[in-house]
Amino acid sequence: METKVNKVKLTIDGKEVLVDEGVTILEAARQNGIKIPTLCQHEALSNWGGCRMCVVEVDGSPKLVASCVMPVRNGMGVVTTNDYILECRRTMLEFIFAERNHYCMFCPQSGDCELQNLAYELQMDHLTVTFSFNKFPTDVTNEYMVIDHNRCILCGRCVRACKEIVGASVLNFQNRGPKNLIGMDLNQSREQSTCHGDGVCMQVCPTGAMVNRYRSHYAVKGHSKDWQPLETVCSQCGLLCPTVNFVKDNNLIKIEGRLTRTNGRPDRGQLCRKGRFEALKNAGIRLDSPMVRSGSGTWKTATWDDILKLVSGKLNDVKKKEGGEAIFGLASSALSNEELVLFRDFMTQGCSAAYVDTFDGTHFRAVSDAAKEGKEAFREASWKMIPEADMVILLGEDASQSQPMISTLLGKGFLERGQKVAVLGKTDPVPPYTPYYLPVVDSALPLLVGALKTGLKGSGDGGKLPAKARLDADAVRVFHEIVKAFSESANPLFIVGEKLAGLEDPAFLADIVSLAKQKGLCPDKSSRLIILKPRGNSAGAWKLGISSSKKISGKSKWKAGLVLLGEPDDSYLAALEGLKGGGFIAAISPYFPESLSDKVDALIPKPAWLEEEGTFTSVDGHETAYKQKSLRAPAGVMDSWEIFKKLAERVGFKPGYRSWKDLSKKAEHEIKK
Repeated sequence: METKVNKVKLTIDGKEVLVDEGVTILEAARQNGIKIPTLCQHEALSNWGGCRMCVVEVDGSPKLVASCVMPVRNGMGVVTTNDYILECRRTMLEFIFAERNHYCMFCPQSGDCELQNLAYELQMDHLTVTFSFNKFPTDVTNEYMVIDHNRCILCGRCVRACKEIVGASVLNFQNRGPKNLIGMDLNQSREQSTCHGDGVCMQVCPTGAMVNRYRSHYAVKGHSKDWQPLETVCSQCGLLCPTVNFVKDNNLIKIEGRLTRTNGRPDRGQLCRKGRFEALKNAGIRLDSPMVRSGSGTWKTATWDDILKLVSGKLNDVKKKEGGEAIFGLASSALSNEELVLFRDFMTQGCSAAYVDTFDGTHFRAVSDAAKEGKEAFREASWKMIPEADMVILLGEDASQSQPMISTLLGKGFLERGQKVAVLGKTDPVPPYTPYYLPVVDSALPLLVGALKTGLKGSGDGGKLPAKARLDADAVRVFHEIVKAFSESANPLFIVGEKLAGLEDPAFLADIVSLAKQKGLCPDKSSRLIILKPRGNSAGAWKLGISSSKKISGKSKWKAGLVLLGEPDDSYLAALEGLKGGGFIAAISPYFPESLSDKVDALIPKPAWLEEEGTFTSVDGHETAYKQKSLRAPAGVMDSWEIFKKLAERVGFKPGYRSWKDLSKKAEHEIKK
């Protein structure tokens, strides 16, 4: 049943408007296209009323009010701009400039700074008040961000973002009066603090107090208005976070999350370090032309015609002489669903390859075997259910490294709802919010899970711990507390780390599936279990059947193979181990794979992840999102679609899809099965 919202009629600058009861004057003005300047206010954060730049006149009173915190009322008369209001705003702005060292010429945020823009808007070209700033420190201890307190205006945005969006409360005001600054934890540097490094504080900062160390300095030229904002999603870890990528002259300037108070997602539009910062790093030596390795081991460039002829010719020869049993294919599950379907169909139908797999095939087989051990298939819970759980049990030292956003969700759950968090692993990913932390190595976890399962069948006080677990008295006490808390929970959730999900013995995962079932299913009929995957689209690759259900054996039979790579990653070394049997191996990659330089014979360049469009499936397999490309690939580099289309023609394979749109429909259909 919809709740009826009362309407309020008021006048803003002589214009009669009708708005919902309870909104602020600032919100009412913005809804009706009336601009009021702000500095401390942000649409994704609670209102604070600290900077006083949004002051307006109400009902003719000479005492101005902050429009961001003043609710509307029926019959109210508001004036947003007149000579007196402008004079007050300009004076307050001068004091803000005077209290810190805002030397715009040498600030990396120049040209993209809200404080600077407001000074231009109010025509403030000099100060009529005396400078009063002290020299403040600059924190450069973090890999991703710099904090320059000399440029901070104490607007409090970062403090509120850290608490309300991230759920960390690392930032807060420190000292008093002219020595006031934004401190981290107990006056620690960012690197020493409990900061997650997600950069939400930096995104909401209206000045150059927090800046990205990997960001290009295009803003210094004052061209921020020329940046092309592209709304898309991040495919790095499988949470499919909405992003805005800013591009200029085919250069990625920065990546921001689509922050909002409510967007149907528990993360409220924030990004982690992977999506915000690591995409700006130099990923390696870019491969912009085909290359062939000579008999002496040196690499030389080749033409596209030569490389396509070489690769297709080798695959065809082996297929005719040895059959598909001598051909293998390996692909990265960081790639889009469409690219994975292209690869799968080309290898299985075009080359009759006997073995096609992903680099995380071991994880796929472990999860599949665990499902079989449980005697019935299980459906993973959505990651969006993490905030709804009354207890979350993280298993594995990397349980929140693959998806850094999980730490944020757990921190918010603890602060806002008293959510219980138990961590069984080598490190605690969410300090200091973990009431139950059992620091053990991954090898001991199967023993502890087995004991946990046994304990719940008994009195609920905990099972008998095996001697092999080698736990001290404190650890034993924590273990029994975890058992008791889990037995009393009504809506628990297990999260299994990437390394544990890749164990060859399925008994461990089968025990966790069994434990999750003891509390019944989630409201959407899924199991109370989330299994973290090695790559951003692992769930999509598994659903598309790219990952093999059989483990390879022997290496002498392989005479030819094709490897499809994404970003530089050494995980493919283990997958390739044993596949080189004196035959020919070609790799399709956006970067020169240095760790494979002595293992492959030919390299075909492809676009990087930001240079190709496609759909990706979330880590839990519940949803699929489209990612548009943000950048153009280097001149001369073909799209993956074109590469496989030309290879298919040369091996005599005619796929059932004639366009990228047809291919996308096929991938979508298979994912939904």
